[in-house]
Amino acid sequence: MDDPVVTVHQSIGEAKEQFYYERTVFLRCVANSNPPVRYSWRRGQEVLLQGSDKGVEIYEPFFTQGETKILKLKNLRPQDYANYSCIASVRNVCNIPDKMVSFRLSNKTASPSIKLLVDDPIVVNPGEAITLVCVTTGGEPAPTLTWVRSFGTLPEKTVLNGGTLTIPAITSEDAGTYSCIANNNVGNPAKKSTNIIVRALKKGRFWITPDPYHKDDNIQIGREVKISCQVEAV
Repeated sequence: MDDPVVTVHQSIGEAKEQFYYERTVFLRCVANSNPPVRYSWRRGQEVLLQGSDKGVEIYEPFFTQGETKILKLKNLRPQDYANYSCIASVRNVCNIPDKMVSFRLSNKTASPSIKLLVDDPIVVNPGEAITLVCVTTGGEPAPTLTWVRSFGTLPEKTVLNGGTLTIPAITSEDAGTYSCIANNNVGNPAKKSTNIIVRALKKGRFWITPDPYHKDDNIQIGREVKISCQVEAV
């Protein structure tokens, strides 16, 4: 059985900055397991059961194996700002122990927001070092930051330090779209992207032509000669 994960969602607009009063909030608990998992909820040390609190509903989703895994808090009250625990159990099948995950819900709980301290696009020469900086501008609990690259993995030489990504010596193969993703299991993850363009000379064709205004085919020593160099490349 995998470790359970709790995610938090609002009933009105994930773009809201914080969870204020008069909001309905859903806590969802998920754990991958075979055999199926049975879920139970606690608020602090209090076991939450269907009907035990008028402000709490416990959902039993259709088309899922296992039992309850969604906790609905209706119109948040002061007592609803508390520590919630989800216990995942397979009832000791094959001696698999129960697992628990906790989430602290407060009036500051908020989905993540981020910004990139880089230009878009970023145009660089081969061999240059490049640094992408991603910072959080909101989110409670504090979001975790992850860098990903569209249509591929990050270059092996990539150095990651929190929200900072550094490529020491970039090559044309490293070009592409890089995205910073922030997640704190509240609402939807935040994502910001930038495109890296690496200058490269491909399919080049060169040719040299003499001065078209010079009628004499002979070149004399000491005389000025103009030569043109033309390039076609991508």
